[in-house]
Amino acid sequence: MTSIHQVLIGAGQTDAITNIARNLQKVLSKIGSSKIYAKNIAPGVRDVLPLYKYKNSGSKNEVIIFHSSDGDPDIHKFLNAYSKTLVTIFHNIAPSESFENIEPERAKRLQHGWQELKSIKSKISLSFADSPYNARCLEEIGYENIEILPVGIDANRLKKIDPCPAMSHRLNRETDGPLLLFVGQAVPHKQQETLIQMQYLLSHFKGIASSLVLVGPPTLPILNAAALEQARRLQVPNCLFLGQLKDSELATLYSRARIFVTASTHEGLCIPAIESMAFRTPVIARNCAALPETIGEAGILLPEEAGPEFFTEAVSELLENSSLYNQLSNKCEEVTQEYDIGRNEQKFLDALSKIL
Repeated sequence: MTSIHQVLIGAGQTDAITNIARNLQKVLSKIGSSKIYAKNIAPGVRDVLPLYKYKNSGSKNEVIIFHSSDGDPDIHKFLNAYSKTLVTIFHNIAPSESFENIEPERAKRLQHGWQELKSIKSKISLSFADSPYNARCLEEIGYENIEILPVGIDANRLKKIDPCPAMSHRLNRETDGPLLLFVGQAVPHKQQETLIQMQYLLSHFKGIASSLVLVGPPTLPILNAAALEQARRLQVPNCLFLGQLKDSELATLYSRARIFVTASTHEGLCIPAIESMAFRTPVIARNCAALPETIGEAGILLPEEAGPEFFTEAVSELLENSSLYNQLSNKCEEVTQEYDIGRNEQKFLDALSKIL
């Protein structure tokens, strides 16, 4: 019997990589036994097994799919010891230099992630990258014959979920004007402070009564606290920090958002932007990493070093230029067709069949 299991470094309730693994598990279960294992599992996650419970099935047709996104010595030791077919899906690894002055241990772990990925290269039978940018990153460390495929990504997943009445009520009560949405972790390269300064400029210098909603886990509490303090000191109006949300709450936000904004300087793909475009919501982002490939013609790309002034002008232009807004909104549907989960999962199985 064929066994195809997935290994993650960490698994959460709603994080993107765990959701990708869940989607792939449904497909892999059609051709054999399939489980998800992880080194670190968040409380409440019941569909992922601890890595220490993994047992070699003894089957010749056994495959491990490793989702690469960080460094971890225990995962590296496990993969090095694994003697059967090994596949990797590369989601990219955050830039370590962003963490050096804030969380040095994490910076080292990220550096080790690249070293570990390079060291297991000879063991990998098949490599997937979920964006051309990620494929180029793999090529730079010597990987070849990389399949570029956004596997397990369902752009429309939140459109299938009923909105949350409580979140709708909260937005009615606490926001005003067009809603500007950011979804992502509180980590250095996301640069939430740029968006807070943008909201300040929109209010105080443009006279635009917009609302900025920031969603995502406070991965680094010190950064989350600094962002909150900045908003307080600047007295930024209509700036909401909602933390990590349930999918129904997130679906409500995407359906209400006028523009999705991100000041991130590093993305391997940017799934929140994809989910936003599924709601026909244009994106404003920096022209760096995988963002140009992800957004295509469905948004405005700013210079890589763009500050809050650039974001302010871009938001102002989109809100005032209905022709441009409609043009970008119409492009959203075209761009998100590239993330058709059924078609991409079949391509994934076709590629996998070559090594089974």
